[in-house]
Amino acid sequence: MSTRFLIVEDDKAQRNFLMEVLRRQGLECECAATCAEGRDLFEKGVYACALIDLGLPDGSGLDLLSEFSGQDSCTVLVVLTGDASAETVISTMRSGAFDYLCKPVDLLTLRAGVSRALAHHAILTERSELFRLLLEEREQLRVRVEAATSDIRQYAAACGTSNARLKALLRLAQMSNEYYTDESLFRQVFAELANHLPLRGLALCSPGRRKLLFAIQQPGAEEVEFHGSDTVSIGAYDSLLMEADPGLLIQESLEQYCNVDFEEITSLVFPQVWRNRATSTVAFLLANNHTCDSADSEFLDTCAYFLAFEWERGQLLYHVAHHVSLGNIAVELARNFIQPLTAIQTASEFVAETNVSEEARQGLEIIEENVDRLRRQTQEFRKLSLLRENAIETVTLAEFVDQALDMLSVAIQNRSVRVVREFDSDCECVLLNGAALARTFLDIILGALRTVEVGGLLVLRLFEADEEHVVFEISNEGFSRETPSLADGGQGVIYSGGGNPGLLLAERTVHSCGGTMSVESRNGRAATVRIQLPRNATSPARRWETA
Repeated sequence: MSTRFLIVEDDKAQRNFLMEVLRRQGLECECAATCAEGRDLFEKGVYACALIDLGLPDGSGLDLLSEFSGQDSCTVLVVLTGDASAETVISTMRSGAFDYLCKPVDLLTLRAGVSRALAHHAILTERSELFRLLLEEREQLRVRVEAATSDIRQYAAACGTSNARLKALLRLAQMSNEYYTDESLFRQVFAELANHLPLRGLALCSPGRRKLLFAIQQPGAEEVEFHGSDTVSIGAYDSLLMEADPGLLIQESLEQYCNVDFEEITSLVFPQVWRNRATSTVAFLLANNHTCDSADSEFLDTCAYFLAFEWERGQLLYHVAHHVSLGNIAVELARNFIQPLTAIQTASEFVAETNVSEEARQGLEIIEENVDRLRRQTQEFRKLSLLRENAIETVTLAEFVDQALDMLSVAIQNRSVRVVREFDSDCECVLLNGAALARTFLDIILGALRTVEVGGLLVLRLFEADEEHVVFEISNEGFSRETPSLADGGQGVIYSGGGNPGLLLAERTVHSCGGTMSVESRNGRAATVRIQLPRNATSPARRWETA
């Protein structure tokens, strides 16, 4: 704390008296005779008190009061003047003076004023220091709060990003309940990921490089290009090198079929392994200005697993449906039918060689003729079956429904059920399991007919859901009190795999044809069975694009 005094007094005798009193009290002081000299000497934080005369040669001391109080709030200002009028006192106090001493000043009064000024200066200095400490503490607190809130904001942003990505994964997982082609699978995965990352493309290479599928969005293009190749040939292929660096496999493969500048993108490769066996390899192409963190890698790893699993599941579904087609079944039946016919003919020839009656011989001839005729028919059937083996059938769903209604016509008449048919004219599907699907339609309509009351209403609808799907719906009105064969009951319950075994079998059959089935009940009094089937079990229909 400073103890220096500044004396601004034009009377030399008075100035010397003040200096002598202050020095005897052990205080340092400096003197000025004019306002200009006082301004030159005054500095912030140097003087504890300033004794200022109001009447100075070059101006009024009131001006110095205002200037000094504005520059340093801790300097105590004391006025020295011979004017003791109330107006002067009020003016000095308004200008920032702490004390007012009238001339001539005696020794005791001066010493008391100096003591008061020093005590007040100590209070002002302490207050200023406390205020400074308070400001520093407040700034430190603000920094800590800012750091804490920044962490909270970052955590909230991370939670929001994680939540959005979990919703994206959930939407992708719901694709498992629907039929989709390779192109629709890749496009939907691309669309979901593009909402969260600067995705440029994604690719999948099957085991052994037998197939390459990829979706690419070129810079500046709005549309996503999808391509698929059944053969992937790489020059100077080194299996050990590719296993060590799967990214090279994707890069070499893509460079054959599309124009991708790998210097402008970042390639993240996720080899898929199942039971210690390498399966597909999935890669995501991102803009190189994006830095992937651990959360991005974990998200893409999950998406890579989903893409590989769903693609391989679709391939397996197609393979299973392919091998249970009507042509394969017919070939197997013909093969099993020839053996017993041959055995019958051999037995007949053996009996004919023995001594039998004429009537028995005629009977054996009839048997041989029939066996021969059945053998020829079986051979013809086998030839037709071979033509249908591994074939894909085009079925008309309206024919399935009409056949079922014909078979159930007696039951419909006995129960006086009114059937309303709302069919679109063009509801065809290209399937591999049409016979099982026809049986499913029959079972579904029969189940609905059993639960409808006498005189009830049965509404059958066939319509196009979109370019790639057709829908069959059956709705019942006038149920009996229990409807166990359609739904579990309750309002707004969607059938999801539990409940009636007949519906479980029907759902599996529909799923084997690449479709989905759901059952909805409302208030326990009305239900709708909905079957959605793809136009083509192998590739989406293009009729609308070529029309």
